[in-house]
Order: sequence, then structure tokens, then C-alpha cells
Amino acid sequence: MVTDNVKARHSMERRETYEMNYDDVLADEATEEQNDAEGNDVDEDEPVDSIIETPSKNYTAIVGEDVRLECKVSPSFGAVVEWSRDNTKYFLGTLKSMEQDLNTYGVDSERISIAANSTDLLIRGVKHEDAGSFACTLMQFKPQVITHQLTVLEYPKIVSFTASNGGSVIEGSSVYLTCEASGSPPPQIVWSRDVDGVNERLQEEDGEFLGNYVYIRDIKREQSGKYYCYVFNGIGANQAEVTVNVRGKPRVHVHNTIVNSAINVEAVLQCTVHDEPGAHIRWYKDGQQIESISRQYDISTRGLHSNLTVLPTSDRDFGTFTCEAENEFGSHNRSISLVQSPVIHSLETDGPRIGITITSRRPLHTIELQVRELGVGEWRTFNIPVPTPSSHEYSIAYTVNDLEAGKYEAVVRAQNDHSWSEHSDSALLDIVYRGNSAHSVKSIALTTTLMYLLEHIRRRSPAHRRSHHKYEIKATGEAAKNYDFLAARPPGKRTKYRQNTLT
Repeated sequence: MVTDNVKARHSMERRETYEMNYDDVLADEATEEQNDAEGNDVDEDEPVDSIIETPSKNYTAIVGEDVRLECKVSPSFGAVVEWSRDNTKYFLGTLKSMEQDLNTYGVDSERISIAANSTDLLIRGVKHEDAGSFACTLMQFKPQVITHQLTVLEYPKIVSFTASNGGSVIEGSSVYLTCEASGSPPPQIVWSRDVDGVNERLQEEDGEFLGNYVYIRDIKREQSGKYYCYVFNGIGANQAEVTVNVRGKPRVHVHNTIVNSAINVEAVLQCTVHDEPGAHIRWYKDGQQIESISRQYDISTRGLHSNLTVLPTSDRDFGTFTCEAENEFGSHNRSISLVQSPVIHSLETDGPRIGITITSRRPLHTIELQVRELGVGEWRTFNIPVPTPSSHEYSIAYTVNDLEAGKYEAVVRAQNDHSWSEHSDSALLDIVYRGNSAHSVKSIALTTTLMYLLEHIRRRSPAHRRSHHKYEIKATGEAAKNYDFLAARPPGKRTKYRQNTLT
């Protein structure tokens, strides 16, 4: 009980000591001035009030920096200054030659102090909570006060960037992306995602943007990948990423939809499953599942790739083969036709020149090129010579010579000793004749004749004989060249023109 009373008394004494600090300082300053007055019989001038020379200011500092709030007093000797923030007193005292800490006033003295040889408030390692108003008051008969405003800036920081369900979502469902960021001023957010190695900004049609999160509805498989949250506030920038994996039923891709073979010739049908490594792959022939091991069929599956090797022994072994993949979300399939007829793999054009690739295990008999004006007209057939086969792959180059200039649609089909192939996909033939073509020569010849007649009429006219006035003949292209050539002839001479001199 005695011990408790002693502790209580000591605590009260400490509080009284702290409460008396401000009054003691002022009393000490007043006592010193009174003693000086009593001990000096010589008349002196009236004491001059000090003033604060520093105006109120706005200070800006970034978190972690040091800032010095100035309060310059003149004259400074003996002037008592008080620093406060809101209702909290930081310091009361006079200028000293050494730095003064503020531990007596219950302030974080490790960071905040009074700078040596001044009454400036020094804040080291500024924190976000240091922002606010600081007042420096000159404590005298006519007090003077200035107020500084400290704004604390902070680099943007991403606290967290997450996707709903850990980023693993089912195709057709929705996903939330949430980006929690801090900084001063508050940072802005820009959303983007990786598209084939390119960082593309998300647009309005990609989702709903609500503050610091994005809501993506009915997400598709192709929207899988990395998403980025980019924040900036004029002080700096920061970025974070999250991966979204959209899962769904497998997607099957076949390398060729039509494959050519022949009886007793092996054919390999290839199938690949995209995106879903856990999918189960099966093969079907005309709707009936194929056993993995049989005399006619061999199935080889490694990971996402599956090959079906077929050895046809009769016409019945040709037909439609289907590759199907299935997982917990559903199934998907693609079909391949195994045929004995030729297969047109490609038809490429370059002006009147075309290139064709054909596969046929049986000898080719006929190759037909069918052409018509683009979108209209009757088809015109050109028989392309069949090259001597060196293998079952045929590569043919052919030039179409007998077409007027214009745009044409072209298709190809081929026949072997079994049947005709399907028509190829159409290709565009763009025929453009230049000056050395037969059609262009005909045009130039007609233009030459016209220019000659006009020149002959001009030179026989009375006006030409009287004033040598020249008629203007407007012409462009080859016609202009021909007219220039004719006009340059000496008058009165006749020249025999031949087509080959004008080509």
C-alpha cells in the first residue's frame, strides 16, 4: 500500500513538471529581463519586439525524405518560439547552438527536432501521417504566428492484385480482377493484358471497370493469359500481373481435313487437342469407335497429339474418320475424309501465273483450271498439262495467256484413274497488261493512226499555212508519247510508221 502511494506521488510530480515546462521557460525569460533592468542604472532604449521574417509557406515532401520548416526570428537572441501542430505542442524554447530534441514534449525525437543555430523544425524520414499544418508562434507581448502546410507525397504501391477463384475460371463464366493500390495523391489505374506477346490496354468492350476492379463476363478461352494492373500518380508508377486460366471443353484440330491414299497404302491421320492436357482422345470410323490395336488401325497418342495409321485393303476402308477429345467440361471433335480421289492442297496466283499442289497415290489423268470474271459470267476451262510424276506429290506452274485484263475467279480440280477431286478453294486472278503485251500494242497502233490523221489534217489547214498555229491535242499515257513523236517531224515529210517502232 505504501509502495502504491509512493508511485502515485512520483507520477503526479512528473505530470506537474511537464505541465510547468512552458510557464517555467517564460518565467525564466522574464526574470532575466527584470534582473538586467534592476542592475543597470543607465537609461536604455525601450526593448524592441522580435519579428518572424519567414512567411507562411506550403511544403511538399515525398515519404522518406527530410524536410525543414523554417521559422526565422529577428532579433533572435532571447526570443521564445513555440512549434505546434493542431492542438499538440512540439517545442517551446529559444535558439541554441546545438540541435534540440523534443523528447521532453512527448514527440518522436528520433525524427523531429529543432535544427542547430535556428528555430526551424526539422523532420527526418517524413511519414504519410506527418502531413498537415504546423504553426510557429513568437511568444512575446504581441505574439506573432506563421502557419506552414506540409503535403506528403507517396510513390504508388500495389498492395495486392488478385483474380477471383485464384485465376482459374470456366469458359462462359465471369471473373473479377481486383487491384488494391496506395499512394499520395491517390493513383490512377490502367488495365491491360498480354496478347501474343504484346501488352494491349483493356477496352470498354472487354469488361466493366468499377473503381479498382474489372468485371469480365462470359469469358472466352482466348482471354486466358497474363493481366496487368498499372498504377501512376505523377510521382511514380508501379505494375503487377496476375494469370487467368480459362478452362473448358477441349478443342480438336486436324492437320488435313482430306487425305489421299490407295489400297494397301498406309495413311496417317493427325489430330491435336489444344489447351486441355487432361482430355481423353478417341477415334471413330463412320461413327463406330476404333479399337486402339487392330490389323487395319494403329493409334498412337502422346500428350495432346494423336495419330491414326490406316491400312486400307478395300474400298470399304475409305470414308470419314473422327477424332474426339473429352474432359470434365464436355467433348469436341473434328473429321477427316480418307479418299482415293486426288486432293488439291493449294492454289496460288501471281497475276496470270498460278501454282498448284496436288496429292494422288494413283496416276493423274487430267487437271482443269476453271476461270470466270469475278463473281459473274460463265466458267471457262483450261486444260493444264499433267507433269510426269516423280512421286505422289505434284507441283505445277502454269501461266494463263488468253485472258483480257481484269479480275477473275479461278478454281482447280484433278482426275486420277479412280475419280475426280473436289474443287479447290477459289483464288483471285488479277490480269494487268503492260506496254509490251499484244493487247497494249493493238491499243498503241490505233492511237498512232488517230494521231497521224489529226496531224495530217492540221498541216493541210489554211490556218496552219497562214500562222503556223498549232492545235492542242490532249492525250495521256502512250497516246501522249505517240503525239509528241509525230509533232516533232519536220513539216512536209512523209514517214511510214510501223508498230514495232512504237512498242
